[in-house]
Amino acid sequence: MTSLAAIAKSYKTKKAEVTKLRRKGQNKLKEVLSQKRRSSSGLASLERKKEATARQRDHVIQLLTQSLAQRESLARLKTAAEERLRQEQDAKDQTKQQSEYGGPEEKAASVERLKLIDYKISELRAQIRERELAEARLVSTIENYEKEKAQLDKKLRKQIHEKPSLVEQLKTSTKAEATLRPRVQSLVKREAQAGKTLVVMQRKLALVQKRIAQLAAKRRKAKRKAKRKVRKAKRKIAKRRIKTRIRKAAKRKRAIKRKAKTRTRKLRKRVRKARRKKSKSRRRK
Repeated sequence: MTSLAAIAKSYKTKKAEVTKLRRKGQNKLKEVLSQKRRSSSGLASLERKKEATARQRDHVIQLLTQSLAQRESLARLKTAAEERLRQEQDAKDQTKQQSEYGGPEEKAASVERLKLIDYKISELRAQIRERELAEARLVSTIENYEKEKAQLDKKLRKQIHEKPSLVEQLKTSTKAEATLRPRVQSLVKREAQAGKTLVVMQRKLALVQKRIAQLAAKRRKAKRKAKRKVRKAKRKIAKRRIKTRIRKAAKRKRAIKRKAKTRTRKLRKRVRKARRKKSKSRRRK
């Protein structure tokens, strides 16, 4: 019984130790799997962010290229307008000189030509102002695009720099999972086996304890029966003694009565005898 209880206790201790190791391993595996999921989702999210940043950067580059092309086109148009403005101004100067030395008809024609030249000059100057304003707007737009492109380049470099650390974390967690998962599965099997063995030992111990309890109950029952027999025997002895005392008391009582009767008879005889003597003495007289 003692050895069986000690064995059951040792199996219980072993199962508790294995359970503790299994829980510790499972917690560690959960941490590793959580880290793996975070690394994997981080990589996927990083790839999506990189793609989105790259698309945004390409779009900004496209807009920047278009704006630069527009600025170059405006610069060419502005240069052409300025060249035409110089030509018109030269033509205006020549027309003025011709009108000074020409006749009335030439002067009248020069006046008409000057009006036309002034109109063209005003148009060219308006075009130049519009193109300068458009160029100024484009310069501001280009600066904004260049700033946005620089920010996106920085963001993209940062995302590219983050990838190796996430890849390393994923590799480490995957390797740790490959090591921990079989160990945890082995501990689960060991715990189940220890639990089965413990159940068997506890059943055996329970059977032994039941048998011991049954034997103890039988012993107690036998002791109670023996005590009842002893009490019964004592009661019988006590009853016998009481009966004996009663019989003896009755005998003594009867003996006392007999003695009393005997004394009474003797007394009566004496009285009768005395009376006879007395009567005889009277007769003699």
